Amino acid sequence: MAILALTIFVFTMMRLLVAVSNMLTRQWLKPGTPPTDQPLVSVLIPARNEGHQIGRLLEDILAQDYPHWEVLVYDDLSEDDTASVVRHYAEKHKKIRLVSGKSLPVGWLGKNHGCHQLAAEAGGKFLLFLDADVRLGKTALSDALAHQNKYKLELVSVFPRQKMESSGERISVPLMNWVLLSLLPLILTRKSHIPSLAAANGQFMLFKAAIYHRHLFHQQFRKQPAEDISIAKEMKKKGYRIHTLLGGRQIECRMYTSLEEAMGGFSKNVIDFFGSSFAMTILFTMVTTFGFIPVYLAWGSLAMAGFLIMTLAIRGIAAGISRQHIVMNMVTAPLQQVIFASTVALAICRTSKKTNIWKGRSISI
Repeated sequence: MAILALTIFVFTMMRLLVAVSNMLTRQWLKPGTPPTDQPLVSVLIPARNEGHQIGRLLEDILAQDYPHWEVLVYDDLSEDDTASVVRHYAEKHKKIRLVSGKSLPVGWLGKNHGCHQLAAEAGGKFLLFLDADVRLGKTALSDALAHQNKYKLELVSVFPRQKMESSGERISVPLMNWVLLSLLPLILTRKSHIPSLAAANGQFMLFKAAIYHRHLFHQQFRKQPAEDISIAKEMKKKGYRIHTLLGGRQIECRMYTSLEEAMGGFSKNVIDFFGSSFAMTILFTMVTTFGFIPVYLAWGSLAMAGFLIMTLAIRGIAAGISRQHIVMNMVTAPLQQVIFASTVALAICRTSKKTNIWKGRSISI
């Protein structure tokens, strides 16, 4: 029992150190000056049933302080007014274009196929893939290009600042950054060439177009629900320079609108956070949920209190780095842990059945 308790305690201490390192190295996308030659950026948006929000993103792009861009929206056989909304903008602005969707080929996931089709139509020196629920401040393109130019990166990816409006979102959406920021020092996504030290977020991925077209990443990973993580690891394997950052007010997103939606979304890729390993996913879940028990049995209440303080500190630091409500995340930590364990259980159940439902489609896991 003492060895188990020591292992859990050391692991939690290491997670705390990782969170502190992310706080101290300040891994946010910062304001910057884009390249003076102003390369064309192709903004590529795969959209399925996004009529209620695609217009807001197009307005954000129109308001950018960076002038040299084009927008291509792929309407993935939407069942709402997505196409008509985009067509309305395209009629008024020549730099916006609607790409009509095709039937989904066997062996592809919808978003991956949409991204692949968009890339084939794009003419920019840079390709920026955005999800339709992302919101951009007016300097988003400028700041991302400035960061790319400063470090000569082939990929810049950003985890948007999450907007949460319902109680269900507030106890579920923070889980993504809680896992990420306690397991991966984001600075190592840029400084290390080790593929396992890679992360990316498909909501915002800025590629050098020449590199993307050389490898056709979405085609490579056409069956992967967490294609963003797979792409980042593959790029590191090939020696390309990437960096994954956190966004501020220049890049925001409301991913989900309810607890049920959030759990369904996270269940698609939570196992990929742990290298697609069931064992590592379950082990992390057990340690973070029940780790205090072995610590208490081996060393008593004082050690358990120290362990719980560390776990709360991780929550608070991750929330602070992510620009979320620190006290709220610490107070709701037990409930968030229950949600996390339930999401992992849901992911395992759905993976065993080899299917999940997303955007009205059955997808293979």
